[in-house]
Amino acid sequence: MSRFLLISIFLSPLLVLSTNSLAHGKLNAEQLHLRFSDSTQHCRKEKDKSTCTTFFAADGTIKRRMHEDGKRRDGNWEIKTDNDLLCITWTGKSKALCFEAFMNKDGSLEMYKKGKHVSTVITFFNGNVEGL
Repeated sequence: MSRFLLISIFLSPLLVLSTNSLAHGKLNAEQLHLRFSDSTQHCRKEKDKSTCTTFFAADGTIKRRMHEDGKRRDGNWEIKTDNDLLCITWTGKSKALCFEAFMNKDGSLEMYKKGKHVSTVITFFNGNVEGL
C-alpha cells in the first residue's frame, strides 16, 4: 500500500467536511473558500495519475509536494467570486491557473480548467497536517 493511501486512511478522521456537508455539483465562491482555506489535500493529476499533497493557507499562500519525486512548489491562491473559480499563481509564473470545482457524492472534487477535468482532490484535512 502506498504511503499516500496510508496517510489518507490514517488521517480520515480529521477530514474537514463530511461528504454530506456540501451538496454535490459545482461549488460557488463561498463553498470554495470553506473547502480550501486552511486545508491540506491529497490530489491526483489526471494527465499522468501522479499524486500530491497541497496546503492552502488562510493567508492566500499555497505549498505543494509531489509524492513521486518530492518536488515542491509554492505560490498564492484566491477565489474569484465573480465566476466561482479557484485560482493559483505559482511562484515564478505570471499567469494564474483557474479551476472550477465539482463535488462528487463521495466527497472528492473534480477540478476543471477550461472545461477539461485536470485533477481530482481525493481528501481534505483541517490545517497544515503534513507541515508543508
